[in-house]
Amino acid sequence: MKGAASPLILVLAVAALPVLPARAVLAISLSEYRQQLRDLRARVVALDAHPEDIAKTSASIPDEIVVNTGEKEVTVNYRDLKNDLSVLSRARAEKRPAGLGQIRDYLKTLDSAVESYGQPSDLNSAHQKLSDILARREFQKVGGPSLRDLLLAKIFSWLNRMLNRLAAAGGMTVDWFSILIYAVITVAVSILAIWTLRRLRQRGDEHAGREIIPFAPSARSWRAWLAEARLMAQQQEWRNAIHLAYWAGISFLESGGAWKPNRARTPREYLRLMGSRKPEYPSLAALTRKFELVWYGDRAASALDFQEALGQLEKLGCR
Repeated sequence: MKGAASPLILVLAVAALPVLPARAVLAISLSEYRQQLRDLRARVVALDAHPEDIAKTSASIPDEIVVNTGEKEVTVNYRDLKNDLSVLSRARAEKRPAGLGQIRDYLKTLDSAVESYGQPSDLNSAHQKLSDILARREFQKVGGPSLRDLLLAKIFSWLNRMLNRLAAAGGMTVDWFSILIYAVITVAVSILAIWTLRRLRQRGDEHAGREIIPFAPSARSWRAWLAEARLMAQQQEWRNAIHLAYWAGISFLESGGAWKPNRARTPREYLRLMGSRKPEYPSLAALTRKFELVWYGDRAASALDFQEALGQLEKLGCR
């Protein structure tokens, strides 16, 4: 069955809801959301005895709802769950019990994850861990241009002006003057080459502590990133699932021409390249914050955190 244990079946169903229009969005509280999980699990249990009701159950689920957690609103997508049930309704009879069992077990896991959501988290500990990371040696050199950089820039600017003046005086035919021009150019190129090599080594040290993808994100399809994220969520590896979901969004935007591929950018650099005036910026910013807190801040993640990341991907267009 396609995605029977997919993490997107945490796109929970509303057990007692009537059939809603495709574009209707229902807003419910977190406690109602928990109850709907339990009701849906009970309905899935009943489908063992009445498999003919699978299609009817799928049709009764809305496309999405909005869950109000008390601090923010999270959009929960139901499309994959509806598709899973629709495919299961057409599956052979001997395969249905296994598929329904996987859905029941996963809904039970989600119920436990939602129960723990909202409990006080140790944000101070997460902030301290993030501060410890930024205090490492490899981050100490991060900053604006140094005095040496400014001095070298002035030297190169002066050399450029001198070469332009010498070129303008090209009417001179003295041999020693031509030799002097070539010597100046050779020295300038040598200095530039040495400076470039040193800068590359310095950048290698600066970037040693940050994540570097071994290839441009768009070199791999965003669908492949997202499929792997869902596989991690199926195994309840929520941090890895959010990590892969983030790169799915970056791959999607990069393949759409949002920026030129570069395998060594940081999440904040992608945000700067996007620009705050772009309509995709709020969703990318929210996805980046979730990714940084969970991945770099070493914060524990839950099914609802992963669902929130998927909601931001939906807004970016990753469907």
